[in-house]
Amino acid sequence: MKSRFTRAHREDGAALVLVLILVTVIALGLAALLTRSDTSIRETVGLRDQAAATYNADGALQASINNLRNSTYNDAAGQNCFGASNTLQLNGFYGADSAAVTCAADPKKVLIQCPSLSQCNRPGNAILTLGKISGEDGVNIQQPTGSTFRVRGNVFSNSNLNVVNGTLNTNASVWARTSCSGTIQSTPTKSCNYGSTPNVLGDDPNYAPAATDPPVHRNLPSCTAANSVVTFLPGTYDDVVGLNSMMQGNSSCKHSTWWFKPGVYYFDFRNNGVNSNPLLPAGPDGNTWTVNDGQLVAGTPVNTAGAVIASPPVPATIPGSCDNPIKNASAVGVQFIFGADSRFAVKAGEVEICGTYHVDKAPVAIYGLKSGADTPTSWTGVDALAMTAVDTAGAFTNAANIAAPDGQLATWTKAGNSTQTGTVTVKGYPPSSAIPEGSVLTSAKLVAVHGNSAGSTQDSLSVQLSPTGGTPYTVTVPSYNDTAMHTDSIDILQGGTGTLAQLVNKGTYAGGKVAYSAVLKHPGIERIDSLRIELTFVPPAFRGSSGCVTSTPYAGGGEAAANCSLVTAVNNSGNQFYVQGTTYAPKAALDITLNNAAEQVFRFGVISRSLWVKETGSFSYTGVVIEVPDDSPGFVFSMYLSVYICPKSPTCSPAGSPVLRSKVALVDSDPTTPHAGARQVTILSWSRPG
Repeated sequence: MKSRFTRAHREDGAALVLVLILVTVIALGLAALLTRSDTSIRETVGLRDQAAATYNADGALQASINNLRNSTYNDAAGQNCFGASNTLQLNGFYGADSAAVTCAADPKKVLIQCPSLSQCNRPGNAILTLGKISGEDGVNIQQPTGSTFRVRGNVFSNSNLNVVNGTLNTNASVWARTSCSGTIQSTPTKSCNYGSTPNVLGDDPNYAPAATDPPVHRNLPSCTAANSVVTFLPGTYDDVVGLNSMMQGNSSCKHSTWWFKPGVYYFDFRNNGVNSNPLLPAGPDGNTWTVNDGQLVAGTPVNTAGAVIASPPVPATIPGSCDNPIKNASAVGVQFIFGADSRFAVKAGEVEICGTYHVDKAPVAIYGLKSGADTPTSWTGVDALAMTAVDTAGAFTNAANIAAPDGQLATWTKAGNSTQTGTVTVKGYPPSSAIPEGSVLTSAKLVAVHGNSAGSTQDSLSVQLSPTGGTPYTVTVPSYNDTAMHTDSIDILQGGTGTLAQLVNKGTYAGGKVAYSAVLKHPGIERIDSLRIELTFVPPAFRGSSGCVTSTPYAGGGEAAANCSLVTAVNNSGNQFYVQGTTYAPKAALDITLNNAAEQVFRFGVISRSLWVKETGSFSYTGVVIEVPDDSPGFVFSMYLSVYICPKSPTCSPAGSPVLRSKVALVDSDPTTPHAGARQVTILSWSRPG
């Protein structure tokens, strides 16, 4: 019994120890838990305060942006960002908290995507006319009474604006430096008699052509089958008669699709006018290219779903036949460049021209050159072409002396009174440099320095020219009744249509042979000092608009008028004309008659000297005819906004580090006269200092 009671007592002591350990562990756990809970509560309160400050800063920044959007601030002299101050006070902005936003203009005043108008991928206007010609309308719109001519984008005329009938309607601004006539609807109200007020939107953007030199000369493709695809390659085209013969309803390839592959095309027609090419037939329509049949597709062909296809169909569906840069930032199209008095007319055919999308320049599809002129190349005088070797000396001695007019002679001593012929043939006469294909030979002379010790007008002298790759031909050399040496410049041009002209035009002239022959009936010494060839030719060149294209004032009449238009679309049943890109012709007039249209005719704007548009009574399209895209970036300058938060304060003074800092840009369609409520604000950067 004693032993049992002893064991029970010892077990009670052990249980007590266990209870004490358990109580201690629980107490420590509760203490840690309470400590962690207190820390979490403090962190929650801190995060809530930080979030509140962030929300306050975001809200204050949004308030300042909205204030700027509804202002006319453009950092003009004496202006402040927020009216009377460059600090926007937002007292009691969020409960007991206040905020302040400061503004500092960026001195660079950068343009988003557009460092200048010439480097912007969209024009500043839907219509810009640059002419200031007395008696010439800047913009002339004719349509049936009650009709509305619709535009999306600014309209700017550096002279007048004449709405003969109906209404001109645009969703943007209208300026005319002189008078406006007719009904004009715009937002804001039109600005007529604008005078000389500076406005970059009225300046020539000075777009550069897509090439610095004329592309390679091209011959016209074959025209053999009707209802086919006739493919053109990028290059220089100079034969307007050939183009017109092809694109008419009775040609061998009538009713075809005229596909101009993507690239740069230069149309400088040499059938008529200054430095015309005698190898080309002169046409009855001057240098006007007329699409009078079929469908012209210029650019990357697409199907009705807009997917790129290998070749356009016959017939092509116009509009919608080529990849449109307004719809696809990957669009690769064409640029049609027109030089001198070359012109383009759409009559019974259908035309769609698609430009190429760029991030830093407008997708110019039609370009009328402003400047440039022919620069003839002359190999004359000391630069004349000379022999390099003797081919056959014949009866002549020292034939190598013919190379230069230096008094060193090649001679043939003829004895007796019988008729004899002495001939010497020399070769060489290589071009001083490569002759570009498409060059026009304007002058060709054989310069012969020769004589006879007993000369007679009965002597028969001649030279046969045998150009390499060409047909030999012979010219007469004058003979004289004296003993002197004579220098004769003999025409070898053959009217500009002979073998030399052909070789020069093809760019294949490579020299040749010259055979001098003397038929003498008397004794004497036939002497030759030199035989040289002088050539003058006009290589292809960018030629600024000229002739009737720049003759003023334009008063209507299209491409056939004495003062003509560069681009003309006439009132023909079934014709259609669409330019999916910018039209740039600052020295020329455009005259477009709209008879059939299914969508916008000029996308990405029109820039010309003068613009005439006529809508016929059968014109039923009610949408916008000329536009610039809605997402045009506009003209922008940037500024810095800094947000300060003052918790539990009725006011806030900017001090210390801002809670939020942002760089923003104001976007205006008119940089000189911002329109409150119509401007956009773009966030360029956003940071939280510290």
